[in-house]
Amino acid sequence: MVVISNGSDVRRYLFEYKFDNSEWGIEIVAANPTEANERLKAISWAQYKGEIYAKVPMVPGPITWALSRIRSVLGI
Repeated sequence: MVVISNGSDVRRYLFEYKFDNSEWGIEIVAANPTEANERLKAISWAQYKGEIYAKVPMVPGPITWALSRIRSVLGI
């Protein structure tokens, strides 16, 4: 999953569901619980894109960090 913040405060929300006699959870990143519920509804439109083989953590470099701070201060 790639999460790109536009400078707004996002949080992680947990939703649970039952499937095949087991309980499962899904994490949705959103600005608030209402947005998280709307994103959950949008999942019904999701399309299969392939299997995920690995996750590669990304650490923003100093230029990305500086630009993010500038955008945050300017409210962009």
